[in-house]
Amino acid sequence: MNKSIFLAAATMAILAAGCAEQQFKKAPDGSEYKLFKNESGKKAVKGNVLELNMTAKYKDSTLINSDDDGMPRFVPFDTATLPPFFKEVNEGDSLVIRQSTDSIMKTGQGAPWMQKGQYIYQTFKIAKVFPDAQSADSTAKTYAPAAKAKAYKKTVTTIEKELATNADQVKKDDAIIEAYLSKNNLKAEKSPWGVYVITNTPGTGAKLTQNDVAVMNYTGKTFNDSTFDSNTDPKFQHVEPLYVDMGTFRVMPGWIDGLKMMQKGSVGKLIIPSSLGYGKHGSPPKIGPDEILFFDVAVTDIISQDQYEKEMEAKQQAMQQQQQEMMQQQMQKQQQQQNATPPKK
Repeated sequence: MNKSIFLAAATMAILAAGCAEQQFKKAPDGSEYKLFKNESGKKAVKGNVLELNMTAKYKDSTLINSDDDGMPRFVPFDTATLPPFFKEVNEGDSLVIRQSTDSIMKTGQGAPWMQKGQYIYQTFKIAKVFPDAQSADSTAKTYAPAAKAKAYKKTVTTIEKELATNADQVKKDDAIIEAYLSKNNLKAEKSPWGVYVITNTPGTGAKLTQNDVAVMNYTGKTFNDSTFDSNTDPKFQHVEPLYVDMGTFRVMPGWIDGLKMMQKGSVGKLIIPSSLGYGKHGSPPKIGPDEILFFDVAVTDIISQDQYEKEMEAKQQAMQQQQQEMMQQQMQKQQQQQNATPPKK
């Protein structure tokens, strides 16, 4: 469950003092909680959306902090799905939930770092109550750019730590790739993280950055030349352009690192070492552990984030329209079958 953080130091100090005095209550579902009311705040009713600032802590470690993430959580207010202590919340209320590690571990959902007899403290503040989803979405969009930048930075830090940890495998993959290039008389540029980029056709304009979205065609192969995916081969049943948001890591890290060396119109090959691909676990059954991957790629276009969002919205609307048409056709077919069936005597 996600938990909140308090936006101001003064609020945190006041709540901390209150926590020491107020005892935890037990909800009907067994949850332990403390609710600090703001009686003058707007009461939440069904259909509203709550803006929640959250934290979750275990001992001295912070597990979740929406302040650090740059994005509060937006939760539809529905007492049928929310925990029971949400039924009477107001804008400005604060809530602390204490969950026993023993109870979590009994369900089989405990993390390896959990110890018996400890607690996870989940804290959240109801920063605002929105009348509907539309108004909440408008506010959520204002947080998105900063949250995305923070997430990107965190991911980069994690990847670089993992590369340092896997230094032996990185060196091993480098040696294999260098030998492959030499044997086949190929020239490649090496990216900052270690992706080898072979350019067959140079592009034009500026190179890709984390603010861009690349429109791609690709075919992925293993070292033994076995094709495991493609968006140009009908056999893989998704012949359509791939949109790569360079500001996120929805594709493997090697793609993001390698594509930064390419431009609009670039055609070439990305040779991705295992540490920047599927790593030591691979992606069975097609990709084995510590497997080096080859991608034939073509950057057909580079678009802005705004263009990307508009195209995704249009695509989603088209899919919804297609689904509605299919449902209507199915209903018409069923009606025709019913009309064609003579009544029983």
